[in-house]
Amino acid sequence: MAVWKRRDTGKWVCDFRYNGRRHVQTLTLACTKKDAKEAEAVIMADVFRQVYGLNGKEDCPFDRFVLDKFLPYSEANKRTFYDDVLVCKVLIGYFKDKMMRSITSALVEEFKQKRLATPVSRQKDRVAKNWTPSTRLKKARQKRLDVSDEPPRPRKPATVNREMCVLSKIFSLAVDAELLDDNQCRRVKKLRTANQRVRYLTDAEERELFKALKGQDWVKDIIVMAINTGMRRGELFDLKWFDVDLNRRIVHVRQSKSGRPRTIPLNATAQTLLAGSPKTSEYVFPSPKKNERRVNDVGRQFERAVKKAKIVDFHFHDLRHTAATRMADAGADPFTLAAILGHSDIRMTARYTHATDEAKRRAVDRLVKPAPNSDASEQPKTQLRAVENSGVASDFQTFGNVLATETKTARSTSP
Repeated sequence: MAVWKRRDTGKWVCDFRYNGRRHVQTLTLACTKKDAKEAEAVIMADVFRQVYGLNGKEDCPFDRFVLDKFLPYSEANKRTFYDDVLVCKVLIGYFKDKMMRSITSALVEEFKQKRLATPVSRQKDRVAKNWTPSTRLKKARQKRLDVSDEPPRPRKPATVNREMCVLSKIFSLAVDAELLDDNQCRRVKKLRTANQRVRYLTDAEERELFKALKGQDWVKDIIVMAINTGMRRGELFDLKWFDVDLNRRIVHVRQSKSGRPRTIPLNATAQTLLAGSPKTSEYVFPSPKKNERRVNDVGRQFERAVKKAKIVDFHFHDLRHTAATRMADAGADPFTLAAILGHSDIRMTARYTHATDEAKRRAVDRLVKPAPNSDASEQPKTQLRAVENSGVASDFQTFGNVLATETKTARSTSP
């Protein structure tokens, strides 16, 4: 425990170690060594309160609390446990030397800004250095190196917001355990996000996509089912034959994103597809490698087909967007769409009906000016209507004069 004076600025500095951590702070207002000693005592008392708290309860390191408290809670109560594990690796890497009570809202804001400014790192080359590859593998390695030379992608605000949600839950558990008095994330605002996609598949793009999937019928079946039901990718992969009722033409989604089961009707295309699919597994779409398991992903095959079909900026989740847009084009109301898609908030369905807002279309159509020759062509018709209606106008004028005369006579004769 010591105070010392800087030679360059002449400011007093408080420098001490406690619990394996070094605390260094410049004492701007200290003019003498006595003032520096008094300020050091105040700082030590503040550190003591942060470590032990006012109730004498000992503080906990951030990494230990995450491993001992949060991850067991996440595994028992959350469906996104594996995602939370990846996020916790990032959080522990940043707050590993911090105690729970020493993390302030300013430090959380600093983490948010630095995390947003850090680009997404690409996968590095995994070829061992002490292994001599063949010519073919050398070309593949060089191709990966060329891809790695591309500029890194910027990190999206939605990703940072999800990491902030995990950090906020960690602090909430600490508050419930009476380790903290307040959640420091509540003072930090989330980043604004504008990641609502409006991409859907056109009829021409759909034909080109199915041409590119020639020879991959199992991938084509999943895409057809996604377009004709609007189901999410995980819901399609988890679908079992037990949940399919071809007689009533419905499928039951038991595990959804919102946690609520729902029923989806089958159209003729989806019913024909399911009726003609072999039941070789309990899953409707089993893995092509291990038939007893469900398919894990079709991302690689789907991306290759999209690239081969020359479809720009199209993801697998956009198939769900395509199904919702087509149903809205056919006249489905938002409440029906919300029930089919499994949205708990009707506002989520509004983003899928962007292309079917007829009121907006009519408003924009009113901005179209008539052609220059339209006035000349309409003038004879207008004059004809005026000639045809001249007799009607004279009759109305005569009727008005008679009605006014009768009203004046009735007022004069009334007592």
